Amino acid sequence: MNSPPISAVVPVYKKDNPIHFAKSLESITKSQTHPPSEVIVVADGPLTPELNKVLDRRDDIIMVRLERNRGAGAARAMGVKNATHDFVAFQDSDDISVPERFERQIEFFREQPEIDALGGYIAEFEADPDEPHAVRKVPTQPSKIARWGKIRSPLNQTTVMAKRESILSAGNYQADDRMEDYSLWGRMLAKDMQLANVPSVLAKVRAGETEMSTRRGGLKYAREEIRLQREFYRIGFVSAPIALLNVTVRVPIRIVPDTVRSFLYQRLLRD
Repeated sequence: MNSPPISAVVPVYKKDNPIHFAKSLESITKSQTHPPSEVIVVADGPLTPELNKVLDRRDDIIMVRLERNRGAGAARAMGVKNATHDFVAFQDSDDISVPERFERQIEFFREQPEIDALGGYIAEFEADPDEPHAVRKVPTQPSKIARWGKIRSPLNQTTVMAKRESILSAGNYQADDRMEDYSLWGRMLAKDMQLANVPSVLAKVRAGETEMSTRRGGLKYAREEIRLQREFYRIGFVSAPIALLNVTVRVPIRIVPDTVRSFLYQRLLRD
């Protein structure tokens, strides 16, 4: 049976590390047991000469450039618009997909064609991808994801493969300041779309013990938590009590000291 073609979308930003970016691209263009039919790299604004050199050495990608930095949400949305296949996979510019990632996901879609978006676990590492210090697991069953999604993001963004038509039907990624991925999952779930996760690690994520939690703190993130819950309430995804509870629990986590947030992430949100 012929496998359906895949469009892979990778946003890149001027502050990204060119060495990490090159390895990330290699993990989806050279290492996959089921390679994508097209790889769309979206430059989120002007890039450094070093990043452009990485791209200049590649003749197997489709390049899309935004004139100015608009954020990951806008970059992914542009990638979806330029994709020509029914299945679109996403990867962040410094992450590494395991070789069997796309093959596992396509097989999952074949067995469960009702699924609209599919992710998996991520393994977090500091220097060596083969020596992770934590694994972020997420629910696998659509029914549990529908419940989990009301209080936490149910998919790991860098592992997601989704039906292009479903993404567009839910409004595509939007140029939100932060948490643009969670915003999309919420809109998809509000439309009763089916989300699932493969119960295994699909990507290795470059994140130090405190680096990821540090990036996700501050007043901007706190304000985005409030904005997102208002939006989820407006579209009927969460009730007023759930939205209030989420704000009460999540906003303080964004504004506590980085060391406290790191402790909470490692003890409560990782294995």
